[in-house]
Amino acid sequence: MATTIYTYLHNDDLNGSRIVSMDDCMCKLYNIMRDDLDFMKDFEKDLQSPALYILINKEKSKAYIGETDDFIKRIPQHSIKKDFWTEVMVFLGTNEDTLSKTEVQYLEYLALEKAKLVRSYDLSENTQGGKIPHMNVMQKGKTDKFFKYVQFLAKFVGCDIFEKRPNVVLRTSLGSPTPKVLPSPIALTSEDLKGNIKLSLNGEGAYSKREMVLQIVKEYVKQFPDTSFDDLKAVFNRDYLQRFASNEFLQHDIEKARNWRERGEDHVHYFIEDKDVLVSGDGVQFVVCVEWDKNNIINVLGIAQTLGWKFEIVK
Repeated sequence: MATTIYTYLHNDDLNGSRIVSMDDCMCKLYNIMRDDLDFMKDFEKDLQSPALYILINKEKSKAYIGETDDFIKRIPQHSIKKDFWTEVMVFLGTNEDTLSKTEVQYLEYLALEKAKLVRSYDLSENTQGGKIPHMNVMQKGKTDKFFKYVQFLAKFVGCDIFEKRPNVVLRTSLGSPTPKVLPSPIALTSEDLKGNIKLSLNGEGAYSKREMVLQIVKEYVKQFPDTSFDDLKAVFNRDYLQRFASNEFLQHDIEKARNWRERGEDHVHYFIEDKDVLVSGDGVQFVVCVEWDKNNIINVLGIAQTLGWKFEIVK
């Protein structure tokens, strides 16, 4: 069945603020750029209503989900206290189907649960989860239907916060290799990963942080045996090492890796035992760096997250 979508472009700017609506739809989306104060002024009356809103930065895949009974009063606080966002999606009811405070609270709960489930965006700004308010069956049915429109309109304006991303992101380049797999946001924080914790991968093992990275690389080579060494280095980017980036994530000069004592260094930088020497799809032997801590392991776990692999802290 065909759907007609109406888009009002503020100042005729394709990349600017806009209002999106549909025929026979109880939901209207106000997609506002952060610096568009004129839009806020022009539609101030409309925005003084109960609403679900999502502050977003599409480039960083970061968002904050909230609800309010008056968006115009609420947004100045976020402009002062939250720096990450570049635009906001405000979901309002139509004149015929206005939202109540209870309904926007339930919408916030639904939005948070869905976004956390698909894990396409970093929701670390949401320090508290939403709660299901007391509501009758008719209110709940109406709001569940409203949220379906929320998801559709968010996707229409190019925000995939409610969409599960493909496991593998394919990219092409005429220059140097680019990552075929990019990290996704993970639920664990550096605080969760501090100390001598142990991690399992796909339900197996109890690995230290450095061992966990080795297991992820081994599993990648096992599942994608044809991947060239250059492509492996693009996926397992040396920049992920952060303060240890003077080393290579993947080192093909194995003799150099093994001769750390001759160079007067105080500890080994790579997994150098024979059982840990890996081979790429184009026949390059290499070893994996050991320099992983609570901060720089997050991107490597993000690769596992993208691939749908399960990991957790084990006791």
